[in-house]
Amino acid sequence: MNLVSALQEIGDEMLGEPVTGTLALGDTTVLPLTFNREYMYHIHILSDSYFNVMEFWLTDSEGEPHNSAGGDYASLAAYPDTTGEWTLSIILHEDSYSDSASFAAAVFRSKRYL
Repeated sequence: MNLVSALQEIGDEMLGEPVTGTLALGDTTVLPLTFNREYMYHIHILSDSYFNVMEFWLTDSEGEPHNSAGGDYASLAAYPDTTGEWTLSIILHEDSYSDSASFAAAVFRSKRYL
């Protein structure tokens, strides 16, 4: 069973299509997200950064960082208090073997119990 099917079976809905890209060493990409307080969100990110360190973090509409992770696979969660714009930031840190890495990120949501 793949990740999308497993999450859909427990009630999560994938928002749009996964976003993909490639980063060079030291590059940061910022992906805009719109979160609604009626939902909880889970973001799953896969990368081929085997020889480098890829770091991921969420920032809310006030610019406050929330949840960070790093590595070849990361999962971040958000439970917004208000509806608004958030961002997912991804940076590729330098290590010793590769000068770039590719990634795919998918956002899922499910109804929040308020």
